[in-house]
Amino acid sequence: MLFAVGNFTADPSENLQLLIEGVALGAIYAVVALGFVLVYKSTAVLNLAHGEFVMLGAYFAVTFLVSEGLNFFLGLVVVLAVMLVFGLFLHYGIMRRMVGQGFFAIVLATIGIATVIRALLRIFYGSTERGRLSVLPQGKFWIGGARVEYVDMISLGVVALCVLAFFAFFQYTRRGLHIRAVADDIEAAAAMGIDPDKVYAMTWAAALAMAGLAGVLFGHVTGSIDQNLAAIGLRAFPAAVIGGLTSLGGSIVGGLVVGVIEQFAGLHLGTKWREPVAFTVMAVVLLVRPTGLWGRKDLERV
Repeated sequence: MLFAVGNFTADPSENLQLLIEGVALGAIYAVVALGFVLVYKSTAVLNLAHGEFVMLGAYFAVTFLVSEGLNFFLGLVVVLAVMLVFGLFLHYGIMRRMVGQGFFAIVLATIGIATVIRALLRIFYGSTERGRLSVLPQGKFWIGGARVEYVDMISLGVVALCVLAFFAFFQYTRRGLHIRAVADDIEAAAAMGIDPDKVYAMTWAAALAMAGLAGVLFGHVTGSIDQNLAAIGLRAFPAAVIGGLTSLGGSIVGGLVVGVIEQFAGLHLGTKWREPVAFTVMAVVLLVRPTGLWGRKDLERV
């Protein structure tokens, strides 16, 4: 039975479908937000070029998955490797020189990087939009009357595996321990013999690899691949803020929450309300918890 109040519907199958689609989209947002948080937590840099990095990953996917005809998993590995190397180049070529500069100077540097990426993509790929990627299976199946796309389930599985691998590295390896130590107290970490410069390089490499993963997956669900795709950085920003800019786990939860919110708002309120509702939720969370739901308030000695 279908019950409706205004534009809202209580059809269980329709809401289940929205929930599944929202979780799948939120998983991609979570990966983007994780890159935001990792860089901010480890280097104190608010990276406003992260949306452009995701877009770069999508265009690399066009090259390796479509033009070169690689299968999905091999192409994904190649894209991640290229983005990882680009992250190392970004650190040693640009961001390393910005260490010690003011916060806004570094933010402006990331905006400059975003502008350069847009210009280079326009030069090498042109301004013509590309259709969405279709390397993953395009079929669907049904659960309780809800339509479930294969793409959504595969994306969710790939994100889950990659995020688990990342957290395993972060928690149980020596390099992961170094990253956590620098993020918590850089002076104490340096005193223990940890090289912050190498940690920053690993951080940028990992963040860009995650951006590449998000670009490959988002390229399968977005309407088209063009320079508007960089807006995913802005759309995923509430996920990072809701979870807390210093909480890696919070970014995952925040991404899932924003994805579900967008899907329900898009159907029940109209597509133009997707982003405003997500940002409204972010504003409410900040009013209650200025550091986000799981963020940590840094204490400074005076």
